[in-house]
Amino acid sequence: MAKLSLGILGGFSGTVGTVVGIVSKNGDDIIRARSKKSRPANTVGQVKQQTKFGLVNGALQGLNPVIRIGLKQASGIKGMLPMNYASAYALSNALTGTDEQPELDYSKLLLSEGALSRIAGATASKTADGVLFSWSDKVDSKVGEATDFVSLVAYNASNRELCFSTGVHLRKDKTATLPLPYCEAGDQLFFYLFFQSATDPLLVSNNQYLGSLIVE
Repeated sequence: MAKLSLGILGGFSGTVGTVVGIVSKNGDDIIRARSKKSRPANTVGQVKQQTKFGLVNGALQGLNPVIRIGLKQASGIKGMLPMNYASAYALSNALTGTDEQPELDYSKLLLSEGALSRIAGATASKTADGVLFSWSDKVDSKVGEATDFVSLVAYNASNRELCFSTGVHLRKDKTATLPLPYCEAGDQLFFYLFFQSATDPLLVSNNQYLGSLIVE
C-alpha cells in the first residue's frame, strides 16, 4: 500500500484500473491495490459435468478429421461447428457408467449424418495387411449410387491415433483394406464406415459402427 502526500495531481478516491484511492480518517490520501474477487468453488454437479466433457472431447479430438467431413452439413444446419455437434450428441447419447465414473460407448458416436443410404452387413476385421472392410453395394432406399465413395475409419482410442480413407474407394468396390493406426499391445481399436456422394460431397450417410478389437 502506498501513501500519497500530495499525489501527482493531488489525492483521488475510487477505483482506477487496478488501484483504489481512499482518504483516511486523518485526511491522508492512500492508494492500494484493488482486491481480487474470489471465485466460488465448483459445485459437485459442475465437477461431474466437466469430467464428462473432458472424456468426450478428449476422445473426439482424435476423430476430428473425419468429423469435419461427415458432419459438415448437419452441423451447419444447426449453426454449430462439426466438433461441437459431435460432442453434444455424444454427451446425450454415448455416455454410460455413473456420474462419478462416466464411460464412453464408442459404438454410439456420431461421425457423419445425412440422407445417403446405409447398408446392412458391413464388417471390419484385422488381417496381416491391416483392416479388411467389406460391404454390400445394394442401395435399399435408392438414395445413393454405385459410385458413392466409402469412408473407412480405424481409430485407436488408447492413444488417439487415426487412420482413415475418404474419396478413394467406391460403394461398388465392396471391399478395401486400410492400414492400422499406430498401436501397441493392449490398445483398443474401433472401426467405422460411411458413404459420401461423388457428386455432392456434403451428402453423406450416417456412420456405421463395425466393431472393435484389443491389439495383442
